[in-house]
Amino acid sequence: MDYVKIQSPKVFTQSQNSKERYSLLSKKFIASVLVFVLCFSPMAMASVYEGQRVRIVIGSTAVSGDSYMVADIVNRYLQKYLKCSSKVDPIGANEAFATIRTAAPDGMTFMIFHDMTYLGVLFGSYGEEYDLENMVIGPRVGQNPGSCFAAKRNAPYKDMKEMAEWLKADPSRTVRLSVELGSVSNLGFVIYYVWLKNTYGEEVANQMRFVLGGSTDTKLQQLWDNNADVIFGDYSSFLQYTADGVDEQLALKYVGIMDRIPGRDDVPVYGDMGITMEGKPLYFSKDFLIYLPKGTSDEVVAELDAAVAQMQADPQFQEDMAKMTYAGNTLQSKEAKEFIYGKRDAIKHVLSEAPNIEDLE
Repeated sequence: MDYVKIQSPKVFTQSQNSKERYSLLSKKFIASVLVFVLCFSPMAMASVYEGQRVRIVIGSTAVSGDSYMVADIVNRYLQKYLKCSSKVDPIGANEAFATIRTAAPDGMTFMIFHDMTYLGVLFGSYGEEYDLENMVIGPRVGQNPGSCFAAKRNAPYKDMKEMAEWLKADPSRTVRLSVELGSVSNLGFVIYYVWLKNTYGEEVANQMRFVLGGSTDTKLQQLWDNNADVIFGDYSSFLQYTADGVDEQLALKYVGIMDRIPGRDDVPVYGDMGITMEGKPLYFSKDFLIYLPKGTSDEVVAELDAAVAQMQADPQFQEDMAKMTYAGNTLQSKEAKEFIYGKRDAIKHVLSEAPNIEDLE
């Protein structure tokens, strides 16, 4: 069966996908070659970053979510390989985007952030001045397959497929989903809504209610205060509340994860539940890239590419990412730009079917 993997405009079959996976040995070999080529090229000899102070902004104010966790791990290795003093600054999406728009293009300020970078513009939450075309795309530094919806452990449905059946069984029932506008959570909501409408009818889809959420902590509090029934967040951020022995008032369960997490075959995944986009089972991972101010020189980007190649080849980096259920899959800047532009374009069509959020409040 074909499925949609929203990481590029290419649609993979199961067999094609398995053939295109590299072995760990192959990845290390390729990364080692990149390190050699990039580190010993004439461009890389004169360091832009060595001894400098660097600010890395992220589009979140929380230090418990994946935006901060990924950036923090990556920062530790960039410090090592760039030989600089850098710090992650969690200033939130508005401030982060404005900072990259106005900062000096000298490489001393850049952003590490996920798909909200382009989704915010697609959803209309941010103006076209924040388009990808108005930034310099640096390398991809990692992925997170764990974007997910969670509910209280005692919710009357085990997952979002069963939730659809639960709604269909009684037209008076509603489910309040807390998401953040212009974000990956907004995308997860839209994809589920469109699938629900196409599979069960618009009446059932309209039994969903939209609740405006913010940070992970804010959405958790909405759930615990009974102001939302299902909330969007990150697998690793919710994990502590899914463990045995957690206070029942705080206990959660995963009801829909947007991509497969290695080693976790016991959790409901969008595509595995039959949730589709344009008729194909959907799998979506967040991609974390470095974004720099427009006008940043090729020399700056080349040095970041070299550092990220070294990071990719470092087994400790891979281990640190895997501990958090993240993937240390990197891309050099040229490939990362082509990749993220393609991913953005692949999502545009489904957003044309997005509901009017005001109708679901």
